[in-house]
This record gives sequence, C-alpha cells and structure tokens, in this order.
Amino acid sequence: MRLVDAHNHLGYWSPDGTQSVGELLLEAEKRGLHGVGISDHYDPDCEMSDGSPWTFDPKAYMEAFYARRRMPSKRQEGDPPGFLVGIELGWMPEVSDVLHNVIRDYPFDFSIVSIHYFRNYDPFTHAEHIYTSKLHKVYTEVIHTIADSAQDMKEANIVAHFDFFSRYAPERDSKMHYEHAPEAFDRLFRIMMENKQALEINVGTVNSLMKRKDYALKDAMPDEKILDRYIELGGDLFTICSDAHHVEQNGLHMNETLQYLESLGITEFVWFEERELFRP
Repeated sequence: MRLVDAHNHLGYWSPDGTQSVGELLLEAEKRGLHGVGISDHYDPDCEMSDGSPWTFDPKAYMEAFYARRRMPSKRQEGDPPGFLVGIELGWMPEVSDVLHNVIRDYPFDFSIVSIHYFRNYDPFTHAEHIYTSKLHKVYTEVIHTIADSAQDMKEANIVAHFDFFSRYAPERDSKMHYEHAPEAFDRLFRIMMENKQALEINVGTVNSLMKRKDYALKDAMPDEKILDRYIELGGDLFTICSDAHHVEQNGLHMNETLQYLESLGITEFVWFEERELFRP
C-alpha cells in the first residue's frame, strides 16, 4: 500500500511533542511507508500551562526542513520514504486571518485544519466547561464548528480528527457516532467535498479511547455509519494518520485500523504534496 502518514509532531516545534525528525523518518522506513509528513501545531490563540504558545516560527521551520523534502510521488524502488512538510492549523474564528496569512506566505506541502479549543476551553484541562449537556448536543456543536473551520479554511487540504472531543468527554461511553449529530456531519461532509478536502482517520483517537476509556480495540474504531455516510454523500478522499507526538506512537494500531477500514471498502488513502492531491 502506498501510504503517506502525514500528521506527526516533533519535539521543540510542537510543545507536546518529543520525537526527533530522525526518529520519525527511521520509523517510517521500518513501517514500510511510502511517505511521512510533519505537521506541527500552529494554534495562535492557545497556550500551554506554562504560558508558551502553541505556535512555531514558520520561517525557521522552512529553514530546518524544506531542503530535506522528498516527494512521495517521485519515489523509486529502493528510495527512502518520501518526506513532506506541512502544518496543523488550530482554527478559531478570532485567528482566521493569521492562519490564512501563514498558508499564503510559506510553501507548506499541505495543511491540516483542526479544532483543539471549544468555547475557548481546552477539553483536556477544562472539560467541565465544554461537556455541560448531553453528548449529542455537545457533539452537534463541535461538528458544526469543524464545518465552520473547513468552510473558512478552504485552502486546507485535510480536516483532522473529527472525533477529537470524544477523547475527553466524562462519559464512559464517549465514542462519537453519526446519530449524535447527523445534520452537522452532513453539512461538514458537503463542505469538504466542495473544497476537495480529505477526511482524516486519526488513529490517535483509537489509542486514546482504549487508554482513557478502556474500549476494546474493535470498539474504539471510528463509527461505521459516519464513514458510510461520507461515502454515500460522494466523499472518497481519505487519509489515515498516526498523529504521533512521541516515537512509540508511530503506527500504533495502524494495521488493525487499516483492516477495519478495508472491511468497509476503504482501501485507498490520498496525500498532498506542493498542495496538489495525489492518489495511490
């Protein structure tokens, strides 16, 4: 399988990351990937507990990594995996202009749009301010917010971890289902198809549901009805990503997730280089 795992974080560049680019590339080769990408956090309105920002210097990032890029589409037999330079944009309406500008001004191969804050709170540290009603109400608001981000950031190539907020909900059974927010999911998917944005299957959520909520592996997989509805509406751009922040997270439960997706008929995963869509 020509698989490019595009959502990964590095130490120093992402405040919650520890792996080095060398470790990431070594793991990519061990896993037999066609390519790998870095996409460190750029959340201008967010801060770590110590007050440090969830951003990096894009100019320094390009100076560090741009010359090391290898296009997966040009990879020949015997070559190391491709290496792409991307960015994960933490969207909030207040920072829309900042995010548009960083994409305009720097030649990232791809960009990922994400929601990490909701109602101006981080779900990891301030869950009590987010999960204030039944899950279907919270998840409906969350998916509509993700749809807003996809609509605003039309130039973003990938919509990340739609199920991110299921990781931190206080309910034991917090997995996100299509029935939680059917109209919101339909709106999100239609926007994504209009913008030609890929739907990310984030294995980090699978790992988190198992670790935090004691889900069995098979039960932690993305809801089949969400994926079926995306396909039913005409969606066919999937990407599957580790969202690895530490070296041991690279490819964790990726093979099992791929087998599950294959059982649903999902067998091809796209990638973006120089902001162009590539299929296997």
